[in-house]
Amino acid sequence: MNTIIRTDPKFSTALDAVKEMVSKIPDGRLKQNYGYKNLHTEDWVAISLFENGFSSISYRSIWENNCRILNRFYKTPDARFENEKRKVSQNTLYMIQQQLDIAKILDFDCAFMSRETKTQAFLHYKKFLPQSWHVTDDKYIAWRSDGLSVYQHLMWTPLNSNEFIMEKEICMS
Repeated sequence: MNTIIRTDPKFSTALDAVKEMVSKIPDGRLKQNYGYKNLHTEDWVAISLFENGFSSISYRSIWENNCRILNRFYKTPDARFENEKRKVSQNTLYMIQQQLDIAKILDFDCAFMSRETKTQAFLHYKKFLPQSWHVTDDKYIAWRSDGLSVYQHLMWTPLNSNEFIMEKEICMS
């Protein structure tokens, strides 16, 4: 497991490794989600690479001074497995810690993970994470393009600030 910051000369080699990995994904929904052009690598401030996968630390100005970790987390099919207790793997725990360490060095206030679906998975997985994670019922801005705003559920942890500031979805009831 190695996390490489964008300013590191090895970053372009790491991007090439990601491109090679995703080029082998067979056609289908996974290929659509992880096709190289859909990874939005221009937003990546760091890449975590391991033998059979990757994820990134991503930053968009709409997230204020927060970053998304485990962004575009991908494992090759031979590296995926189910365990009886659905625990977070040791490699994933290492990746999360490396990404949090890098995000703190890069002076982000908080780090978050996001999902389109409800928060039950966050509530399950945070039991296995050693850091202090906050899960809310609110949705926060994930993407904005051509006047369209997309909001997702997230969980966040403090890095250089204990206050999480990011645009929330306003629900009209």
